[in-house]
Amino acid sequence: MGIGEVTLPPLYERPPRPLAMTRWLVTKYFWWQNALWIVIGVVAWTWLTPSLDRFAAPAPWAVALVYARNVGLMVVIVGGLHWWLYMRRSQGTQHKYDERWLSVGRRPFLFRHQTRDNVFWSLVSACSIAALYESLMLWLYANDLIWTIPARSSLLYAVALTFAMFPLVSVHFYANHRLLHTRLLYRTAHSLHHHNVNIGPWTGVAMHPVEHVLYFSAPLMFLLIPGNPDLVTLTATYLLLSPAPSHSGFDRYIVAGGRTIAGGDRFHTLHHRYFDCNYGTSLVPMDKWFGTWHDGSDKATDQVKQRRAKKASTRSTGWVEPLARPSREFETTGRAR
Repeated sequence: MGIGEVTLPPLYERPPRPLAMTRWLVTKYFWWQNALWIVIGVVAWTWLTPSLDRFAAPAPWAVALVYARNVGLMVVIVGGLHWWLYMRRSQGTQHKYDERWLSVGRRPFLFRHQTRDNVFWSLVSACSIAALYESLMLWLYANDLIWTIPARSSLLYAVALTFAMFPLVSVHFYANHRLLHTRLLYRTAHSLHHHNVNIGPWTGVAMHPVEHVLYFSAPLMFLLIPGNPDLVTLTATYLLLSPAPSHSGFDRYIVAGGRTIAGGDRFHTLHHRYFDCNYGTSLVPMDKWFGTWHDGSDKATDQVKQRRAKKASTRSTGWVEPLARPSREFETTGRAR
């Protein structure tokens, strides 16, 4: 049995269905992944980040500590997920989008090894650039150069902004992702991420440094939106860690007692398969609004192919992004046999 087509969240249904919206907000939007990222963000800010006054003057050691924290979090969380699903293979190919395992011996990857390639770009480039952005923002806060709203004095606002961070990042991701699919940036930077057609947890932020500069710039939104330093750390850790389950390659994770919980993001997995679609997330369905939505159906696949053919015929260069061919099982059911 397939996993079904990707649908819009109840938030966008008309007429509104308040009960369905509430159920979705609690069981899909908040639980379990966003709740986990908030907890990790709080832990990272409270116990794993130098105090704000340490950033008042340029301090390379403080940046180094933020980098080391990023590496530690990724090794534990992303590495743990990779170990469980791909090394231990605890659930085999149950709920896996593609029956194949990760590539070994393919030339496009550093060391001709997909996992080692992905780990390299994640730990060396992603963790570094994320640490630089976060440290820059903390330096601005430490020197009162941007507007700070202390969480204790405006708790309701801080909570609302915490939950608003997720859709704000979604909009930012769509914008920079569309930019990365322009000819120059795709060839020079984004194609590195798209070497990963069959994806795994370490694929999430395995990107070219140029792409990292765009992707990890999301905390700069607090230059315009009054916030506080802990939200910067939450945003930075969310950007680093949340792509791991969404790129895990598994739709569901089997937990104790044979129960399953939500795993990967089929919406984004379809982007890795077909490229010219699903640039954003289903949380803020900008792809729906701008005509690049792929719900996993055969009809949507045909529309992607038609759109690509039209682009190829109208561009003088004839250039379009490369199109990967998915496995037969993914095309027909969205999961492995």
